[in-house]
Amino acid sequence: MNRNQKLDAILKYMSENIGEIPAKPTFITEKAGLNIEKSEAYSMLYMLRSDGYVFSKDGEVFYSILYKGIIFLENGGYSIQHKIFKRKMLAQKISDYVDMLVKPIGILTAISVIIFTTKKIIELF
Repeated sequence: MNRNQKLDAILKYMSENIGEIPAKPTFITEKAGLNIEKSEAYSMLYMLRSDGYVFSKDGEVFYSILYKGIIFLENGGYSIQHKIFKRKMLAQKISDYVDMLVKPIGILTAISVIIFTTKKIIELF
């Protein structure tokens, strides 16, 4: 299971068990079926909180999923967001190759056609 799927699993657990969400991130990840370290669990919940999908009161150990998180999960969550990112990166890479290879070849072809046409015009006169 990759990191995006782990984050989605946490959101899924929280959305299905809104009234029974444990107080500590380690318990939340454990209940979500993840076997991860304490530091990673805290980091994941902090990320979900900073992304605006999970609510937590400052100074208290209390977590709850926000409606924004439920909608985000229904739209595919972090897994779909990662696929979209990868697709954008592929499109950027293709665009870079076009800029690097196809455009210069097109310019050289256009220059060659102009020179050839100019030579033919000069030969006719």
